[in-house]
Amino acid sequence: MFALSKTIAKLLRELANKIDAGTSEISEEQAMHIVSMLTHIPMSKEEACIYLNVSRSKFDSLVSANELPKGRKRVGFKELCWWKDELDEYKKYEKMNK
Repeated sequence: MFALSKTIAKLLRELANKIDAGTSEISEEQAMHIVSMLTHIPMSKEEACIYLNVSRSKFDSLVSANELPKGRKRVGFKELCWWKDELDEYKKYEKMNK
C-alpha cells in the first residue's frame, strides 16, 4: 500500500506542477472528478456535526428530513459514517438559501 501511496503522490505533484505551469490538458470534467475523489472522506457523526456546525439533534433532524443522507456502515467500523463531499453539497445548498 505504501508504494501505491507514493505513486499517487507523485502523480498528483506532477499534475499540480502542470496546472501551475499552465500546461495541464485535463478537462473541467476530469478536474471535477479528481476533486470529488479527493474529498470523498468518511466522517463520524461527531465530525460531521462539527463540520456543519450543528448539534447532534439538529443533525438527526436533517437526516430524518432527508436533507442529509443516512449514514453508511463501513467494514471494520462500528459507527456510521457520512461522506464529506455529500456534506459539502448540503453546505452549498444552505448557503444558497440564506
